[in-house]
Amino acid sequence: MKVNVHNNVSGLQSSDIYILLTGDGFVGSGISVNTPQKLSDLPSSSFEVSKLIGGRLYVSYYDAPPRNPIPDSTNYYGYLEFTIGDDSVLWVDISSVDTFGVPIQFKVGDNNVGYQSSHNQIVKNIQAIPGINSGKITIDCSHGHLKIVGANVFYDAQPPFTPYLQTLAGSQLKVISLDDSPLTYHFEGSFGAQGGVSLKSTTDSNTFEITADQLTSQYIYLCNGNCVWNGSTRNAMSPNDACAAIYRDIMIGLNEGYFSSRGENNTHNFPNMKPFIGDYGNQYARMIHEGSQSYGYPFADMNLKTLIRQPVGDSTAFDLYILGDDETSA
Repeated sequence: MKVNVHNNVSGLQSSDIYILLTGDGFVGSGISVNTPQKLSDLPSSSFEVSKLIGGRLYVSYYDAPPRNPIPDSTNYYGYLEFTIGDDSVLWVDISSVDTFGVPIQFKVGDNNVGYQSSHNQIVKNIQAIPGINSGKITIDCSHGHLKIVGANVFYDAQPPFTPYLQTLAGSQLKVISLDDSPLTYHFEGSFGAQGGVSLKSTTDSNTFEITADQLTSQYIYLCNGNCVWNGSTRNAMSPNDACAAIYRDIMIGLNEGYFSSRGENNTHNFPNMKPFIGDYGNQYARMIHEGSQSYGYPFADMNLKTLIRQPVGDSTAFDLYILGDDETSA
């Protein structure tokens, strides 16, 4: 696959833009993995890649980024996540989970992924969220560029989930795997009157619980905490099993605002529901979702369908466009 980097509308010279490709098992040419380089030094502004595991492609303005850029630094950057395995299938998306910075668009096959609103407009929308600490999450990166630190980094600067959780106290909850899920599970129970979640399997003896102290704004924004699986406390997301899938489904429901005091609260219905209805849920992720095809919290790439799967080969063109802060996608 040939990656072509286009810098027609960013307003910057290619010598002021750095490209950083990270990941493992790289097979390709024309770029050094895990080493930032100026776009002007990238031959023909392109490179080849046929394999890369757990990859990220960063676009950074003015400063060479480290391998793991710091979200709340003044380094102005944005990035794609992508993997190409031995099956020659590309998995790719634009992530704004950690930070909302340099706006980028990509085209591959029939997919055109980018922005419906400009970067600057989305920044204003995020800053205007009721209850958000816009001063803490907004980073002035100089040269007129502002970036926003993601909700899973500065969760304490985001509106609390407490009012939402209070409306759900005592409500029923069904966590049922989707028809195409590699795991099959069906759990039923409720949100606790004093917080938390308690569920039992309808098909076997398994039980699942999130205690009230682990169902707080911090853990919901992080989408990671502890749960109780068959009476034993464990990290909710490791290992990646049915317990982790149940936890993920609950985090999706809370972050995207699918649960309600009068609703069926059945996770099997999520694909047919509209996210972010009303004032509840992760409002940072909502603004990212409504203005772009990027994603703004850890599980949105799957449920909001921002993750692209595309078979690729040597002749496949992957076009990456660096946009101006006031530009929408072409």
